[in-house]
Amino acid sequence: MENSNTFFIQRLFLAVLFLFATSCSPDETTDSATSGSEEDADCIVSGDIIVSNSGSDALVVLNSDGTFKNIAYSVSSATENLYGVSWSALTGEILVVVDGVDRVVAIDPVTCTNRTVIIDTNLTGTLRGVTQLTGGDILVSETSNIERFGSNGNRVTSGWPLAAQTGATGLSALANGGFVHCSMTADVVRTYNSSGTQVATRASGIVGTTDAMDCFVMADGSIATTWSGTSDTVSIYSSALAPVALYSNTAYLAAPGGIAQRANGNLLVVDRVYNTVVEITTAGALVTTFGQGLLSTPEYILVMP
Repeated sequence: MENSNTFFIQRLFLAVLFLFATSCSPDETTDSATSGSEEDADCIVSGDIIVSNSGSDALVVLNSDGTFKNIAYSVSSATENLYGVSWSALTGEILVVVDGVDRVVAIDPVTCTNRTVIIDTNLTGTLRGVTQLTGGDILVSETSNIERFGSNGNRVTSGWPLAAQTGATGLSALANGGFVHCSMTADVVRTYNSSGTQVATRASGIVGTTDAMDCFVMADGSIATTWSGTSDTVSIYSSALAPVALYSNTAYLAAPGGIAQRANGNLLVVDRVYNTVVEITTAGALVTTFGQGLLSTPEYILVMP
């Protein structure tokens, strides 16, 4: 009996010792998992830079310092490319144009999950720019037309599509309910009211540099436009399209495309040859370039609000 009790006590001691040891050892699952701060972080946050790339068919997200963050969306079909990128203040999503099986996709910045917002059998041309008007309707540039859709994706047919400019490229909403539109064949940037009536127009005035690749309404209501040609240029105009400032340096800007604005006011322009983002001040001075090795034929750009 004594031996039996001794054996029992020894076994109990060993069991308690084992439990103590395992409770004090590191948790392997916690050590190998992503830390909580990284795991809970939003996919895209304010200040992040979002670039559509037709070369890699990917929507690349860069941190505000220009370093790689993630890929928010991509298409695998060889017949599809990503172009226009815009922000929907109405739904808090990023709008992206897919040319191929023509559609507009919305991306949740928190999770980077996506949904199709617009797909319509009448939307079959060459898609480029996209913007959402202050009233909620979404405009998409298609070949030489502008198509208009309600925020629910239903196509507007009364007075639309608008045959505004041939070779349609960029679109950007104005605070007054209208919009700015530009093209690489009509070679102009123009403002329109909410119904699509033209208000003002401006050509580049630069010899051999006439293709308007994108146009963007800045925070103060001024309008920035990228012009492609012999002397690739970024021009800044007043809301009435009067010239204010410009930047041109083919050593950094050889094929400008989309344009956006940081919170500090600086402009970001993608270059489709150097595969970079060029940052300039609103006075037309170079700040820096970034994105080398991360971009592949960048098309349009958005700074996350």
